[in-house]
Amino acid sequence: MTISDVAARAGVSPATVSRALTGSRPMSPELAERVRTAAQELGYRVNLLGRALRQQRSSVMGLVVPDLDNPFFASLAEHLSRVVETSDIELLVASAGDSVETERRMISSFLDRQVDSLVVIPCDEVQSQGGLEEATDHAVTVQLDRRVLETGAYYVGCDNRYGMSLVAGHVRDDVDAEAQPVVFVGAEPRSSSAHERLEEFRRQFPGSRVLLGTFDVRWGQQAADRLLDAGMTRGTLVAAADIIALGLLSRLQARGHRVPDDFRVIGFDGVGVTRLAHPELTTVRQPVEEMSRRILELVGDLPVDGAEQEIRIRPTLVLGPSSPPAARSGRRS
Repeated sequence: MTISDVAARAGVSPATVSRALTGSRPMSPELAERVRTAAQELGYRVNLLGRALRQQRSSVMGLVVPDLDNPFFASLAEHLSRVVETSDIELLVASAGDSVETERRMISSFLDRQVDSLVVIPCDEVQSQGGLEEATDHAVTVQLDRRVLETGAYYVGCDNRYGMSLVAGHVRDDVDAEAQPVVFVGAEPRSSSAHERLEEFRRQFPGSRVLLGTFDVRWGQQAADRLLDAGMTRGTLVAAADIIALGLLSRLQARGHRVPDDFRVIGFDGVGVTRLAHPELTTVRQPVEEMSRRILELVGDLPVDGAEQEIRIRPTLVLGPSSPPAARSGRRS
């Protein structure tokens, strides 16, 4: 079937069929639906490859995430997908399985498919550099959430240091630090987000205890066991991610401790698993909607000469029952 066959079935011109199926120009909903119905009845599909060759752009964005098992990265992909739906850009998603080698292979695969833009959440703030440099040589490349320095790629992410300063303000205003000493439960600083949150915590709480592992629930459970087995019975646990906080909550309560009376738990991310926490988390909510919009602004109208190279958006602190304000907990610092 050809576009002319569809035009004849719908009683319109081939040009009208093209506009209706590509959305390149506005038209009445009734006319557009008539064309789509005719195309469906005839089994006609738009030749996207041919259109890309004619326009010399594919209107495809590739997204490479470290690991889709991590609910935060899945949530980032979901929010970016929703924003991209408002444009004529198609989004393709690949998971690196937390492997730098797989990440580079996925980047090469997207480049082989002539994508116009690449969004990458790097696995490692050092070892991901080669793949990102390859990407920037061939497509507009944006690093999301995490970053590798000196790659030439744009960066859109949360202001992690500001987010941790919000946690510090909450702790100083609402927590009796002598009764509930502060402990950081984070991840080994392989990524810029882990690195920045850890550094800012140490700056805000010099001398406080730090436990480092991985960004997952299991590590949160293991960290809780480590603290309890060492004799700790009260504390304020600041997690580098909500997924770690979820592990802390589940293990503390399984071992008979009350949250927030015995232990306060504070997370970081504010999307994904936050709603699964019981009690609900006090957390730093990343501005994922605004981050997604800024990415679309960068790649929506190529080229992007003169665009801001680094965009950091401030997060917000969301107070929940896992670490409530002093008025609700009955305590004052």
